[in-house]
Amino acid sequence: MRTVRTAACTVVATLALLAGCSSGPKAATPAPPPYQHPGPDTVGVTTLDLGSAGPVFGERMATVYYPADPATVAGHPRFSYTEASTLPASLVGLLPAQYNTTTPVVAYADAPASRSGPYPVVLFSHGFGGERLQYSNLLTGIASWGFVVVSADYLERGLAAQALGVKPTSSPARDSTIMRSSLAALEFASAGAGTVLHGVADPHRVAAVGHSAGGGTAFDALDSPAVATAVGWAPVAPAGKPSSKPVMLIGAEGDTVVPPADVRKTYDAFTGPKALVEISGEGHNTYTDICVGIRSGSGGLIGFALAHHLITPMLAQFAVNGCAPSDLPPQQFWPIVQFYTVLQLKNQFGGDPGATIPTPAKGQFPGFTVTVHQSR
Repeated sequence: MRTVRTAACTVVATLALLAGCSSGPKAATPAPPPYQHPGPDTVGVTTLDLGSAGPVFGERMATVYYPADPATVAGHPRFSYTEASTLPASLVGLLPAQYNTTTPVVAYADAPASRSGPYPVVLFSHGFGGERLQYSNLLTGIASWGFVVVSADYLERGLAAQALGVKPTSSPARDSTIMRSSLAALEFASAGAGTVLHGVADPHRVAAVGHSAGGGTAFDALDSPAVATAVGWAPVAPAGKPSSKPVMLIGAEGDTVVPPADVRKTYDAFTGPKALVEISGEGHNTYTDICVGIRSGSGGLIGFALAHHLITPMLAQFAVNGCAPSDLPPQQFWPIVQFYTVLQLKNQFGGDPGATIPTPAKGQFPGFTVTVHQSR
């Protein structure tokens, strides 16, 4: 394995050092496309039923974000979800109207899939205490660059468990089974002639992405021959031996839940092509849609849930990390995460999984400094 050396003549390259020393002349590398912006594909959103999760949790679902046929989207409503949509069915009626805010997403509900597929598949796993819909803005952005993103319910360690008063439990084996079942459900729907997802998914090109505990699930998915690469956002370590397949880790310097030292330790353990993207400021929950409401002071579902003892004070503290009014808006943070996630996926499925990961151009992400460590 070779170690990539970039600006400052080290494996670390920062914006502040882009004008510093160099190791000598080298061929110019074309700048990657602006993956931080919406991509060329119009996005559709639909839901798959993954079967029963038992009498307490009810049905396990997965939300799919995918390239849609642009000629048909005009007849479909814009996708959005409410805070009530993130709750178990048994608790929906308990949420007061003032807390049931709506999150709009630039996508179309149940629009037929694009006929330009099939597209690579991204299996997504939410964080501990999280929920499958709460990453919709980021996942829609990823899908707009030509990916089918499947975000499944990990109910036993998610918001549903907290809200129902069930002690959340972590089980890497169970989470891996859920991720595999979401891929199987997508394959079935894509193969069905009468579904909106017909022909959209390529099950031979699969990646895994996850946040926090879901990052560990994404890394564990690399044990499957079907999964070629993984990206962890503020990720915990894999449950087993770190894979030698290509990985990317993305972390925020202000994260107090999975702090930078922990992310770096996880990064160091991987033995294959790898990259670590460190973003200044922000925190553990800045990746989520719900961070917008928390930062504005409304608190949304988090404030209500804490006041009614539906979540623990510790989980509420985790939720506000990176979402304080003093933090930069999450809408400025998401483009960085989207840029590097899409870049990793495009490199993998574009035939160059060992490609050098660049630092951003000056002014590309205003207000942030991005540091890249990599070993290719």
